[in-house]
Amino acid sequence: MKRAVFFFGMMVLMVLGVIFMCQAQAGEPKVLIPETMWDFGLIPTGNVVSHYYLIKNVGTDTLKIEKVRPG
Repeated sequence: MKRAVFFFGMMVLMVLGVIFMCQAQAGEPKVLIPETMWDFGLIPTGNVVSHYYLIKNVGTDTLKIEKVRPG
């Protein structure tokens, strides 16, 4: 009986250890873009317009922006 309790306890500790390690490695970047669209309205020909978007990393790892495409 003692042996069964010992093995059960060891299994519980191993499972808890694996869960803890997985959570510790789960750090990943997460991008937050509060404003995803901007309407410039009517723009006369020849005028140049621009708009800045806020891009924020709310994750726990480094956010790498490797490719940007206009859409």
